Amino acid sequence: MKIYIRKKFSGKRLFIGFMGIGGTGYFTIKHLIDNLEGVERVGIIDTSYIQPIASFDGERVRFPIEIYAKNEDIFLKIDDVPRGWRGNELIKNLIKYFKAKGIEEIISVGGLTKNLQEDTSDTVRIVYNSYWSKKTPYRLAPKNLRIYGPLAMTLLYSELYRIPAISILAFSNDTMIDPMAVSQAINVLNEMFGYRLSTEELVEAAYQIDKIIRGIDEYSEKEDKNIYT
Repeated sequence: MKIYIRKKFSGKRLFIGFMGIGGTGYFTIKHLIDNLEGVERVGIIDTSYIQPIASFDGERVRFPIEIYAKNEDIFLKIDDVPRGWRGNELIKNLIKYFKAKGIEEIISVGGLTKNLQEDTSDTVRIVYNSYWSKKTPYRLAPKNLRIYGPLAMTLLYSELYRIPAISILAFSNDTMIDPMAVSQAINVLNEMFGYRLSTEELVEAAYQIDKIIRGIDEYSEKEDKNIYT
């Protein structure tokens, strides 16, 4: 892994998310980067462990792994994490790097299957490691919850390297991108860290997706009935 620093930066909090359930973690971090005023790209990470993926945002090419920063906050955008030991090694090296940079907290975001949701007011749960000491008003994830993939590796290596870490898990649709889950995660980050990010566009996108799905379901039901007429 090689780090290309475009601008000197320092920070105490690292925000990270991945393309897991509902795309919640990845799109939450992307929303922070795209909408927080003053966020700048400060570094690019090159590694042979990731797929050759590039994206174009209308102004420039974005690399698969980029470092963004604003004041004390660092945001790590990761488009893709390979499966197996390569992904584990990638997350391990990233956390070691940011530990050496002086990171004091790691805040990760992910999705949690709605099968575990008790009611509509139950929107997010949290998981934290033994070094996290700050009190939060949010409910803990269900006991014996199994966490997989890069989010799990983030929590495990944070524990090994003695970095206080918390993971915000928003209940998400596990079959498609879930803008409503992203909005719930953003609301928690707004409360925890004093951000003032709007979630109106995310909520509207969620309503539009729900409207389309309901339309498809109604059409399917109508077609099924016509079979027997």
